[in-house]
Amino acid sequence: MKATILHDVSPEVAEKCSKIAGIEVSVQKPEDADIQIILPRFVPTDRLKAVQTISAGVDHLEFSRLPPNVEVFSNAGTFSDPVAEHAFAMMLAHEKRICQFFSETRNGNYRKERVGSLSGRTLGVLGHGGIGRSSARIAKAFGMNVNAFTRTPREDRNVDRFMDSAEELVTNCDVLLIALPKTKETLGIVNKNLLSKFYGDMIVNVARADIVAEGDLLHFLAENPEKVYLTDVWWNEPKVSFPIPENAYLTPHIGGISRNSVDNAIYMACENVRRYLEGHPENRVRINEYR
Repeated sequence: MKATILHDVSPEVAEKCSKIAGIEVSVQKPEDADIQIILPRFVPTDRLKAVQTISAGVDHLEFSRLPPNVEVFSNAGTFSDPVAEHAFAMMLAHEKRICQFFSETRNGNYRKERVGSLSGRTLGVLGHGGIGRSSARIAKAFGMNVNAFTRTPREDRNVDRFMDSAEELVTNCDVLLIALPKTKETLGIVNKNLLSKFYGDMIVNVARADIVAEGDLLHFLAENPEKVYLTDVWWNEPKVSFPIPENAYLTPHIGGISRNSVDNAIYMACENVRRYLEGHPENRVRINEYR
């Protein structure tokens, strides 16, 4: 068995990957490999047996081109901590009005005004995967209450209560954090029906833009100027349509980008290749959810 990384990496990284995976790992040689470690696309070949993504999400893959009997494994959890940190950076920047005060002070307007706090507020986590769990842990450090909704609840001491539905979640949180994977089932799940039940004032999206129904959200923001949408993702990125609503704040999908994050993600992907060869891989993708 051989593997290849379909991403430009240094010989040193490739050598370390071979040691981690326990098999030869080449770079950009799909025709010679049984396993492709990819970012972002695989190359269909007769030899291909498994695809291991470097990314946590897999919604970008062309599943229609996937040869029969080829398994796909995601890298779920790889970027959970930096993405959760980014979510809280956006929350804190808004609550503390960091950008406003920074700009005013730089321009000679030194003034004080009351700001908000996360402590004592309730975070609603929509999707309790790696990002959701990391976010719950950070929320507790800030003194927040945490509710969550997921289709497969599992014990988490940082979650105060698992809700029975997304509707119940949005009626029981001040801050809604969207941390779902994008699948056929989650596409547009945050729609006008769900938004109409949200009593809080802050929605944070560090998942995928299409989990939120664009027209419904834009209407919601226009009708509720006191509520804000903080997001690291946008529809049709990077070709973002302007103008962006005054109560929407956008960063350019940088939540998972940190020092050495790509190399570390590659190493984690190679660890799962080793587990695959040993017969106990993690993060097997349910391909029927994407086709």
